Amino acid sequence: MASTRRTSKCSPLKEQRVQIASLLKTPLKEGESWYLISTKWFSNWKKYVGYEDQANMGESKYPGCIDNSSLLREDGRLRKNVVEELDYVIVPSAAWEKLSAFFGVAANQQPIERKVIKHGVYSKSCKIELYLMDFNLGLLCQPGHAITQEFSRTDQIGYVHWKIRKLFKIDPSRETRVWNRFMSNTYEQLGDHDNTVQEASLYQGQVILLEVREKDGGWTRKKDSSGGYTESDLAQYRREETPQGEKMVSVMEGLHGDFATFLQQRETEYKQQEEMLSDSFNRFVYQAKVRFGEEEKSLNERQEELNERDRVLRQLENDYQQRSDALEEEWKKLNEEKVDFNKNCMEKEEQFRKERQEFREMCETREKDLDDKKQEIEKREEELETEKRQMLEVNKIQSNKIKLDVGGNLFSTSMTTLTKEADSMLAVMFSGRHPLKTDDDGSYFIDRDGTHFRYVLNYLRDGGVKEGTLPTDAQILKEIRNEAEYYQLEGLGKTIDDMRANLGDETEED
Repeated sequence: MASTRRTSKCSPLKEQRVQIASLLKTPLKEGESWYLISTKWFSNWKKYVGYEDQANMGESKYPGCIDNSSLLREDGRLRKNVVEELDYVIVPSAAWEKLSAFFGVAANQQPIERKVIKHGVYSKSCKIELYLMDFNLGLLCQPGHAITQEFSRTDQIGYVHWKIRKLFKIDPSRETRVWNRFMSNTYEQLGDHDNTVQEASLYQGQVILLEVREKDGGWTRKKDSSGGYTESDLAQYRREETPQGEKMVSVMEGLHGDFATFLQQRETEYKQQEEMLSDSFNRFVYQAKVRFGEEEKSLNERQEELNERDRVLRQLENDYQQRSDALEEEWKKLNEEKVDFNKNCMEKEEQFRKERQEFREMCETREKDLDDKKQEIEKREEELETEKRQMLEVNKIQSNKIKLDVGGNLFSTSMTTLTKEADSMLAVMFSGRHPLKTDDDGSYFIDRDGTHFRYVLNYLRDGGVKEGTLPTDAQILKEIRNEAEYYQLEGLGKTIDDMRANLGDETEED
């Protein structure tokens, strides 16, 4: 593809700094794209344009192309555990377009684009989706052949569908459907293509399979005969993806012309500054001569003032000597009075010492009595506070009691217990985001073997696995491990894996 040469002139550094500074104040808005830039490169850019020290604008080293290599792994994905401001900064798309146009992007690097998403259960706030979700994409007829791809939580199911068709080069006229496989033989059709990944409750590592309508008009999963989608049906979800190489050719060609213009502007600026400095130096020499003449006149006047002050000081010295003799006589009288005063003070001090000792002994006795009473009261307060917390917890549990029917076994628990681990399936079921139906007796049915469900409840109630509460039989531990995986309780699953490893029964990955 032939690239189009940019014709815009390179903005001066001041204009560039003002433009980017204004764009960095843009508030986060759901659905918009923001970009990650290495803190190291961004700091070099700020020094170059005089972001914090305008007097040194253009004096620092040219920052070069935008280099995010410190943020990326060898496979081009974002490194784990990067920290905002320490490792990276975020800029809106408009700021990224300007910076990438001014400086270009390092070779073989893709822009790190991230979407703004709503975050929080009750109080929603906007945040950058730092890490994307990995989905294993494949064909329903070949589930073992999967391709891992990253998707944003704001991506629509329709885009995911279109992406799988593109990856596996499906005939545009063939109809297809997408399925979510969350168990070995459990499938859910992703029919609402306007739903986002987050709204569809998809999770990290999800297996999504594409079903292609057979040539005889039937479907592989014959139980569901709903219609499929062709390439034209998914046109509204399609995205144009320009290769990075073509983007870099366009940017580099534009930068060639910009850099030449930039050098010419800098040369003109330097000549103007040289003329200004020459004029300033001549004005400084003239002003210095005038200032030195004024200073000499001022020094002469100052000398006359000092002579007058010297005469006044000699007069003051004579007056001081006379006052000093009078004070010496008065000082002798004060010393005699001081001796009498010190004698009286010693007598009063001895009397005060005795009274203070008696008062101190009385205070220590009272303080000891008060400390004993205080400790008794604090102990009683702690007992009452503990009893209050226990009763509040009991009342809270009683107020949101829930009855579960797990494979025919009835269990009673509370909403607090079920939602304790926010990422678990039970927390999602009872988060209020999904409508749930109850049986005639008010219980919620879960189609699982209820034999080991009590271990799941005890884990949630206790906030972990208490020592000795799980059986040591390897087979039973495997069955409980399957339940933990189903309910997405990672802590319980890890504890069981450790127990099985200690028993010599290594955990098998599903």
